[in-house]
This record gives sequence, C-alpha cells and structure tokens, in this order.
Amino acid sequence: MSLFTRNPQRHQTEWGTTPLGNTWLANIDAPITDLQVIEDAKRIVDHCSPQRYGPHGTHGYSFLKREYLLNLLLFHYADHGFFPAGHICITDDWLYGDPIRTEGGGSWFAFKNRRLGRNYQAGWWIKIPALEQIPRPGSPYEPQVH
Repeated sequence: MSLFTRNPQRHQTEWGTTPLGNTWLANIDAPITDLQVIEDAKRIVDHCSPQRYGPHGTHGYSFLKREYLLNLLLFHYADHGFFPAGHICITDDWLYGDPIRTEGGGSWFAFKNRRLGRNYQAGWWIKIPALEQIPRPGSPYEPQVH
C-alpha cells in the first residue's frame, strides 16, 4: 500500500502534499463522483481533523484516519443527500470479526466476544461542523463554532 501512488483500480482524490512534496491520494469507497461534494467533504475533514506530522510514520496514521472520516461523510451524503454535523464517536472494529464477514453464506455477522471490563479502544470523539460554519479558502469571515 502506498499513500502517494495512483491506483487505476480505485477512485482516488488528491489531498494536499507532504513537507517532502509527495501528493497524498485518498481512496474514495463511497459511490460519489461529484467533485464538488468530494471537495466539500475534504473541507469538513480539514477543519475538524487536520493532517498531523510527526516521527515514525505518524503522518500516515493521521492521513488514514482522515481518509476514513472522509468516506464516512461521503457514505452519509450518498445515503441522505447531506453531510452530518455534530459530535460523533468513531470506534475501532472491536465488535466485529476481522474482517467483517458472514458465516456459512448467510446474512449473520461473526461477532467477537468482549472480555470483562473495558479492554477495547475507547473511540475517537470528534465534532463535525456544518459546512456553512467553515470559512471558504481566502475568506476573511471566521464563523462562530459552538
């Protein structure tokens, strides 16, 4: 897997550059092809979860979290015709089998049983602003976000 190599079998969008000049390529799994919708979703993610840089590949982890959030927003848009706003908790796949699969060709999910206590990832809490609350690039207007 490379975060900087175009894959002709995936729908991808360019999403900024690294300090070394590499262009980030985010995979889009949601059934969205409208470039304006994709750019709006990227603006939302840029606002609430900016790209982080650090040692030992943490910039890759930051980008993958952002790519995941981008796809969450795009899947919601595909299903409902608008972007969600408000506080959400993004959880790990601690509940489902890895990967999520059905058993015996049926429609039942294979679940992992939790052990006693809190031994799973707590989740990643984030506030997604409404698109109208995010200033457009070059705009002097800074909205009040509560």
